[in-house]
Amino acid sequence: MAITGRTRFLGSILILSGTAIGAGMLALPLIAADIGFWAMAGLMFVVFLFVVLAALFMLEANLAIEPGCSLYIMASRTLGTPGRVLATISPLWLFYSLLAAYLSGGGSLVYQSLGESTDIIYGRQLSVILFAVIAGGFVYYSTRSVDLLNRLLFGAMILALLVGLVILAPHAEYQNLVRNNFSFWPSLAALPIIFTSFGFHGSIPSLILYMRKNLTGIAVVFVFGAIIPFFVYLLWIYTSVGSLTSDQLRMLNSTGELVSELSMTVNSDGLLKTALYVFSDLALLTSFLGVALGLFDYLANLLKRDNTRTGRFQTAAVTFVPPIVFALCYPEGFVMALGYASVALAVLAVILPAWIVLVLRKKQVVGQYRTPIGIWAVYVSLAFGGLIIMAQSLTLFLVT
Repeated sequence: MAITGRTRFLGSILILSGTAIGAGMLALPLIAADIGFWAMAGLMFVVFLFVVLAALFMLEANLAIEPGCSLYIMASRTLGTPGRVLATISPLWLFYSLLAAYLSGGGSLVYQSLGESTDIIYGRQLSVILFAVIAGGFVYYSTRSVDLLNRLLFGAMILALLVGLVILAPHAEYQNLVRNNFSFWPSLAALPIIFTSFGFHGSIPSLILYMRKNLTGIAVVFVFGAIIPFFVYLLWIYTSVGSLTSDQLRMLNSTGELVSELSMTVNSDGLLKTALYVFSDLALLTSFLGVALGLFDYLANLLKRDNTRTGRFQTAAVTFVPPIVFALCYPEGFVMALGYASVALAVLAVILPAWIVLVLRKKQVVGQYRTPIGIWAVYVSLAFGGLIIMAQSLTLFLVT
């Protein structure tokens, strides 16, 4: 593999991992309050397997239809009107809600750094726009620029996380990791949240385009793109849950409260708090870049915009203006939409790719890659997507 191919191979893995590892990772210990570390680890491993399987199915379908084409094109050519409708709604639903969340969070970060100290009029609104212009500018410029920036941010993010893990690890106690009784409903409610934390699938078509000159071994990119988040999550849950009692965890309602509680429990002269806040800020930014890249290329394909500066500017406007307006008008209004993000992700990342592969295999269409597993796995993957939707629906029903 040429040097350029190797760097793109590594860069693609980091884009997927950076997209998956987001600020939402800090919420994982909160859902472990009732089920404990070991049940969480088991659920994460199961989700990890299905996430990889879904990514390989999407790769198989994409290369069989048209390398680098969007999910909309894939569904339109194989599933007809039902698939076309689902492929239009689910990515827009997922990506726009996530971008609104990241823009709001990023705007708050900029405001805390600049606005509060300078008393800027409409500082919060201007901070959202500033964050969107700076971070979105890399997406507008090129996938390569996102790759290079993401490598730098990803390295700093992992370094901050390692500092936090090293400080927390000696304080993890075994009795905090176990729960005497297995709780079914909390475990079911945890599934959608865990699944969403592995949500990098929207970036797959973009990376296929990025690596189109060297697709040999591209399946390994998706495997390692999921392995890195899996072990990062495992270490984070082990150290954080092990450092707090179940009663302490149950009293927490937000990731900010979690960071504060860990900082107070573990006396580290503010180093832990700084490391965790740096990590969460960078995790938010890398996730923004990955999600924005996926939506940008999806809309460019859907709207048939040229890959010129004018065409990319038009695509950028459609990509960023709606979530910017939403974040400006309703800074907290997207919270409920994020509760449904797992449903959209299940349709986008699991159900549609498996459905497309099912149709292709029945028609005996063979592309450049075929997932080395039987047709039974397609049906199992479809059932898993249905389970995620059912779990989220039941959780919302029981909560309300």
